[in-house]
Amino acid sequence: MSALVVDVNDEIDQLRQNLQKVLSDAPSLDLPQANNQVLESLASSLRQANEHLVIASLDASARETKTAEAHRKQTLFLSMLAHELRNPLAPIVMSVELLKRVPDASPMLQRLQGILARQTGHLSRLVDDLMDATRINSGRFRVVKSRLLLSQLLFQAIETSQPLLDARHQRVDLALPADAVWFDGDFIRLSQLLSNLVLNASKFSAEGSTIHISAALVDENVVMSVRDEGIGIAPELQPFVFDLFVQGPVGERLLASGLGIGLSLVRTIAQLHGGSVHVLSPGNGRGSEFVVTLPVVATTDHDDVPANPGVLGEPPLHSPVPSFQARRVLLIDDNADINHTLDEFLKKAGHEVDCAHDGPEGLQRNRAAPYEVICCDIGLPGMSGLEVARQLRARHSAARLIAISAFDQPEHRDQAYMAGFDHYLVKPVAPQVLLALLDLPRE
Repeated sequence: MSALVVDVNDEIDQLRQNLQKVLSDAPSLDLPQANNQVLESLASSLRQANEHLVIASLDASARETKTAEAHRKQTLFLSMLAHELRNPLAPIVMSVELLKRVPDASPMLQRLQGILARQTGHLSRLVDDLMDATRINSGRFRVVKSRLLLSQLLFQAIETSQPLLDARHQRVDLALPADAVWFDGDFIRLSQLLSNLVLNASKFSAEGSTIHISAALVDENVVMSVRDEGIGIAPELQPFVFDLFVQGPVGERLLASGLGIGLSLVRTIAQLHGGSVHVLSPGNGRGSEFVVTLPVVATTDHDDVPANPGVLGEPPLHSPVPSFQARRVLLIDDNADINHTLDEFLKKAGHEVDCAHDGPEGLQRNRAAPYEVICCDIGLPGMSGLEVARQLRARHSAARLIAISAFDQPEHRDQAYMAGFDHYLVKPVAPQVLLALLDLPRE
C-alpha cells in the first residue's frame, strides 16, 4: 500500500478517536436538563465526524485502487516491452551466428562478429531482466529446486560472465571449500544470481582488475562472496541497492549501470531459497562485497542426485549427441527477417527447410507434403500458433512441433503444451538448442 493510503488511514484513525470522544461526552450530560442548543451542537458534531469518516474511507479505497491499477499498468508495460524487444533480437542473434559460420572470414569480420555476439548477449540479458521484473511485481517469480553441487554452480556463473570479463581483461580469483558441497536449489536461478553479482562487479571495476569469488560452509549455511576492487558504494546508498530500478553512479571508464534490476533479482532469488544477501563496502572508491547466505543440505549419498534441470522445453544440458540426420523443417513466422535467418541457419546445418508467413499457409504446405519438424510462432496474425498446433494434432500430424515465441510467462508455456506443442523456445532462440531439438531421435 502506498504512503498516501497509509496517511489516509492515519486520518481515519484520528477521526474515529474524535468520534469516540464525542460519544463518550454524551453520558456526562444531564440530558433532561440540557437545553436544545447543547443537544443540537452534539448532534452536529456527530454528523460531521461521521461524514468525515465516510469521505476519508472512500478516499483511501480510491487511492488504493489507483495504486493497484498503476502497478498493473507498469507490469503490463514491462511485459509488452520485453515481448517487443525479443522479436527484433531474434533475427539479429541468428545473423550473428551465421556470420560466425562464414568460411574464410577476414580477421575484421571475425572481430565484428565477436562484438555483435557480446552486445546481443547483453541485450538478451536485459530483456530477460525485464521479464523477471514483471514476475517480481506480479508475485509470479518462482524457483524449482533440485540437488546442486556448489562448485558446478559457481563454474556456470563464471562461464556466463566470461565474455564481459574477457572484454575488460579482468580475472577471477576463485576459492572453494576442499570438500564437495551439495544443497537444494534452482540451478538456473542461482546461476543467474551469481552471474548478476559477477557482471555487476565487472561493470563497476576498472579494466584489468581482479574479482574475488569465494564460498565456505558456515554452520548449516553455505556463504558465497563476490568482492571487487571497484568504485564502491556510498553509505547512504547501501540500504537501497537491492531495490528495483535503483542504479549506482557510473565512474570514468566504467560501463553504464543498466536498468537497476539485477540486484533486486539477486535478493528475490536468495529469499525464495530461504537465504539472504547483504552488501559490504567501506565507501566510494574502496570496492564492494556482496555476501549470499543459503541453507545447505549435507549428504554423502550422491548416487541418486538428479542432473541439473535445463530450461523448460529444452533438452537436458548433458544429453548424449545423436548422429546427425537431416530433417524436413517448416518455419511459420510472420516476421520475414526471422524466417530468412532461421532458414539460412538450418540449411547451412544440413536440413531441408521451407517457410510460411501465416497459419493457413503453413497448414496448406503441411497437407501437401507433411514435415518432420514444424517451428511455429505463437503470435501470428489471424490464426494464432496455438490454433495451428490444435489443427495439426486434430489431423493426427506426427511432426515435432516447436513453439518459438516472444512470450515467456508460465501460462504461455502451459497453453502451448495443451495445444499440442512438444517444445517451447523463447526468442531469441539459442542456435545450439534448436539444433539439438532437431537432432533428437523421432519417437
